[in-house]
Amino acid sequence: MIPVSFLEGSSCSAEKQEMEVYHPRWSELNEPEEDLPEDKCLVTKLDLGKLRFHIAHGQQSIHPDDAGFKCSNNMVHIDEVDNKVDDEKAFNWVLTPNFYGRVTSEKFPKTIKYGMKYRVNHDDEEGGIPKEFLDEWWTVDPIKGGTKEIILIISKGIEGKLYISKSLQEALKNKKQNNEIQDYEILTTKHAVIRHNKYVKEGKKVYTFIHIAG
Repeated sequence: MIPVSFLEGSSCSAEKQEMEVYHPRWSELNEPEEDLPEDKCLVTKLDLGKLRFHIAHGQQSIHPDDAGFKCSNNMVHIDEVDNKVDDEKAFNWVLTPNFYGRVTSEKFPKTIKYGMKYRVNHDDEEGGIPKEFLDEWWTVDPIKGGTKEIILIISKGIEGKLYISKSLQEALKNKKQNNEIQDYEILTTKHAVIRHNKYVKEGKKVYTFIHIAG
């Protein structure tokens, strides 16, 4: 006869392995995905080249026919290596109150034209996320009643290698000084998504740019 305790241990071990495969511990962010509020777009998992977030009720994809990610049970799962999306644009994502999606030439033509450059060295003032990105970001999801309540969050990569152009930094600074937006923050990707989750849970209007590469 096989001891009952052995059977129970085997069953628990199998269930644990299944959970670890479906919900692996991602190095940058590993938030629980149980009982997520329907009206909150929250990032739950983050790793280099990988991202998972919960779609808020009514939130739509910017690119409905995009095959660069998987979507099921109101969760978007991005794993660019598995999906073999050989395109630097695949690593750039935006979340707004009503939309989500990749930064592609369809909605961000000028941004893609000028490109998003990594910082070669700390003294480099060229390249980076161009100022045009900000205007195209508004166009994706214009907020009724103005933008004074909006918080902009821009991530500069997992290791902070993505440069923010001086012209974009100046534009953000001017918008805050002129009370056109509530605030803006430029952070590494991990801290950007943590701050995104915090503000969304507080019911604030948040526009977040997420770069899931270096």
